[in-house]
Amino acid sequence: MKNMNKIILALALLIGFFATSGHAASMVQSKLDCEEILERWANDPDSVSKQLVDECKGIKGSAVPAIVPFAGSAKESEADARAAAMAADPCAGPDAAGSVRCWGPWKSLAPAAGAVIEPPVLVPAEEYPLRPELAAEFGPEIALCEPGTPCGFATVVDSGLTVAPSDETSFAEFQLATDGSRFLVAPGQDEEIASVTGMTAEYFDRPDEYENMASTGVDGDRVSLLVARVSRGGDDSIDAAADAWIDANIATDQAKSGYFAWGIATPLADLQNLTANTTSVAFIGPMSVDNTTIANVTVNFGSQATWNGTWTNPGYSFDAGGAVIGVDVISDTNQFSSNVGAESFVRGAILGQRESQSIAHIIDVDLAGVGRIKDVGLLRERAVTPLP
Repeated sequence: MKNMNKIILALALLIGFFATSGHAASMVQSKLDCEEILERWANDPDSVSKQLVDECKGIKGSAVPAIVPFAGSAKESEADARAAAMAADPCAGPDAAGSVRCWGPWKSLAPAAGAVIEPPVLVPAEEYPLRPELAAEFGPEIALCEPGTPCGFATVVDSGLTVAPSDETSFAEFQLATDGSRFLVAPGQDEEIASVTGMTAEYFDRPDEYENMASTGVDGDRVSLLVARVSRGGDDSIDAAADAWIDANIATDQAKSGYFAWGIATPLADLQNLTANTTSVAFIGPMSVDNTTIANVTVNFGSQATWNGTWTNPGYSFDAGGAVIGVDVISDTNQFSSNVGAESFVRGAILGQRESQSIAHIIDVDLAGVGRIKDVGLLRERAVTPLP
């Protein structure tokens, strides 16, 4: 029953995911939620962030809204999930207009049309065999990305709470159907997680370049959910997406969850154009596990493309850099700032067509005085400057 409560709690928190503008893990919705979180903190102080604990201590006197469990038939469960997602307007607060986590005016858009789209399998880039030393840095279970093909990364937590200590968090490939109807985590691996098929996506306005998407699916006791910011092309298909995923079995109290960043890797022709013009492209955005961490990455295209970046958090910052291989950005251990320990890495992929690009990436770094940080993020293009 305790695991069941955690799964229900996580589902309720994820549906209200964009209600706050702070820490992505700080999805505090009620006094009841905080009692669960503070209990975890009392039993294991390292399992809950200090910011989340502080928020819960401040909210203990607030009213407790109802949390509707997923029960009954699959049809009734799906209706409950969709009703819960629309139950409140997270943008009613005084700071909503400036929040990157705001659902906007909650004006529903038409979901993408068409049948379920099976995500293609990712294929390692041709350059990968030429750099075998890179394998030790991020493991063979996450392939390098091919230009023009879908590519994504996810954190994986063995519960429905989406966030866990770093030693209980792993990384995997992430695939998403471009209509939001299905996702795969660790495709082709023994630990593959396949969502419910035929998930239904709804889209909501927000005051920036993204839309928000809530995609839910129920199949008997199985529940799958995506709560994400997305960008869509002219045919309504998703070309980039990031944030939270969950797959749970209510009957067995089992769940997997985490965060993700996904998109369509930049086509080869656009890469060749960037390289020929020796262009510098800057990207910026919040990480997903902890969105108080802001990443700034610059990619310098040319005959030998390179990248460098900084990740800044109220509690830490670090620098990294390395090579660009095709669409992939891969860290060089010699370019980490001095506070980054051994066996750390950053890797990602450049997404999107020219003039509308982004980067999906993961960080796994051991920081002096902080500990190991594992996160995933989607960064949007902010500037394009010809190099001298």
